Amino acid sequence: AAFRSGTLGNPLLCPIGQLHRATVDSLTEYHERWYRPERIVVAAIGVDHQQLINLCIDNGFADLAPSHPAPAADQSDSNGSWFRKILATGGANSRIAVPSCKSVYTGGTWFDSKPDVDFTQVYLGFKSAGIDNEHGLYVYAVLQMLLGGGGSFSAGGPGKGMYSRLYTRVLNQHAWIESCVAFHHCYTDAGLFGISASCRPRNEHALFDVIATEIEAVAATSGKRSSFRRPYASQEGASLFEVKRAKNQLKSNLLMNLESRMVQLEDLGRQIQVSGRKVPAEAMIQHIEAITPEDIRKGAAELLASPATVLAQGCVDGISQFCPQVAANHGIKL
Repeated sequence: AAFRSGTLGNPLLCPIGQLHRATVDSLTEYHERWYRPERIVVAAIGVDHQQLINLCIDNGFADLAPSHPAPAADQSDSNGSWFRKILATGGANSRIAVPSCKSVYTGGTWFDSKPDVDFTQVYLGFKSAGIDNEHGLYVYAVLQMLLGGGGSFSAGGPGKGMYSRLYTRVLNQHAWIESCVAFHHCYTDAGLFGISASCRPRNEHALFDVIATEIEAVAATSGKRSSFRRPYASQEGASLFEVKRAKNQLKSNLLMNLESRMVQLEDLGRQIQVSGRKVPAEAMIQHIEAITPEDIRKGAAELLASPATVLAQGCVDGISQFCPQVAANHGIKL
């Protein structure tokens, strides 16, 4: 629904109507198109870089010829090896060329009526920053922590985000809401930020109003009331204290995850695959520290500038009927 023009909007699973096209020839063509030597990323943790190069060469990677001729500036060495050159010039500060295909955000609505399910799921999303927008990426990462959220039941404990906005302003105030959590999906040149929530049937229209209020509130200037302010909301725009707490939680989660060698390995491989370079944890911390409450407000306001993506599954009669009116009340474009 968010990227209906293709690219990121393409289905991850093969549509039933196209299963007959999954022949041996089509699968072979797909494999030859995407599984090429020049698209390989080899990542390793705890090994010397030159030793990794030697291991790759000894195991036959250097003998793989590129599928297509490379430009003159990128020609391989006299032995026809593309792998030696790429790995020999690698390192923490190097950048590797990454193929790109621009995505197009469209927004839209999609309602899937399933009246027999126990809970109605509602998603409200907006266009956000992709990985190529470094500052915006950290702004929305902090905003996701600030909104937080989770399930209606939690055992609590340090780091559980029990003081985040979606806990204090939503889950602790509405017993009929089963879950409410902020999400941010990051892609190379685009992102999708929003709130996903669930509730018992027949409350879906009210649920949409609640989560729309939270997006509108965080985009408001601190101390300024949004159009539909609930009485228990002590203030609107993100305060300095809220932003500082969200930044600390984000830094804590980042550094704790990177204590695992497996997470380090996956992070290294994904960064090289997506952006062609490795950003060290120290640089990430500096970017997080630089985020201000005004950055959060502007980032949230930019969300509202794009058409919304609204999804609902379950009992959707109420939200499908009142969605345009509720969205207009909160300044949300459909």
